[in-house]
Amino acid sequence: MITTDTLITIGNILIRIVAIIVLIISAIIVSRLIMKRLFWPRIKKTRTELDDRIFHLFESFLLIIIILFGIQAMIRLLEEYLGIYAEFTDDIFFLVYWITGVYISFRIISIVSNWYLSRVPLRDRETIDKRLIYSIRNILMFTVSFLAFLVLLDYFEITGAALTAMLAALGIGGIIVGLAAQNTLSNIITGIVLLIDRPFRIGDRIHIEKLDTWGDVIEIGWRSTRIMTMDNRLVAIPNSIIGTELVINYSTPEKMFRIETDIIVSYGPDIEYVRGLIVDALKSEKWVMQERPVQALLFEFTESGIKFRVRCWIEDYVETRVSEDRLNTAVYKALIDKKIAMPSSYLVFYFANPEDNRMVYTKE
Repeated sequence: MITTDTLITIGNILIRIVAIIVLIISAIIVSRLIMKRLFWPRIKKTRTELDDRIFHLFESFLLIIIILFGIQAMIRLLEEYLGIYAEFTDDIFFLVYWITGVYISFRIISIVSNWYLSRVPLRDRETIDKRLIYSIRNILMFTVSFLAFLVLLDYFEITGAALTAMLAALGIGGIIVGLAAQNTLSNIITGIVLLIDRPFRIGDRIHIEKLDTWGDVIEIGWRSTRIMTMDNRLVAIPNSIIGTELVINYSTPEKMFRIETDIIVSYGPDIEYVRGLIVDALKSEKWVMQERPVQALLFEFTESGIKFRVRCWIEDYVETRVSEDRLNTAVYKALIDKKIAMPSSYLVFYFANPEDNRMVYTKE
């Protein structure tokens, strides 16, 4: 039979539960009013959608926290009257808060990374930027997971010998793996640096001087960068080598490129006449960019003649080799047509017997 004291106890429990529910509803209403009236108008004025997404995420997070606090308060109320094990419920709610915090952190990292990718043009998003952002995102998520794991260990007081042994094992394992995969790790780290620094992109034509490798970049991987050479050969170069060598990028900032050649003219003809002859010959060529300077610079006085350095610009660096051939051909024809001598060297050998013929050997 239910006694009066029992009815009073049940009534008190119900009253407190109703009071907690009212407080939860009030807190939700007040928080939403503050968010909508105070913060949302300012956030809405910004042009970017990043703050909008973070605002809605934080709003949902605040709602969840208020509800969880209310439920925890009601359970503690029942603990007082029903004798439920308090420490056990606190551990359960800590795990719920812990999971919620980790989830919100992951969501913020994903929102920021997706927002950045949405701002990158499609031609770049499919290559370097996508890999770079996803790599940074994974690193941040791993860092958050590791810190959350440490918080979890600290809460449950998993310390001392067990934790020390685990960290020691991880340290020894890390040293072994690091020594075994030193070159691979160096290539991976340099690959990440290349993705961040961007000395070149996929499709750029580069020249690695020390390796004497010239070609178009077709892939930037974690371990190596692949280059298609001019003779249609695929060269895979470890990223650690690229990171320490001088790399010339012919595609940046523009595709136009200046080509040049050296020509030696015999002493005698007027310098300005020869210079004008060369410049006029190049300006009549369609492949030469006429809006850019065409130059024939007196570069040096040599034993055999005057050396001119001839320069002009082309629209696309891809045509470098062909354009150099056109440049040399155009200069040669212009000088030959006007009978401008281009000296050559000879080695003359005489036989001891004067009656023998003289042999002349041409030196290139």
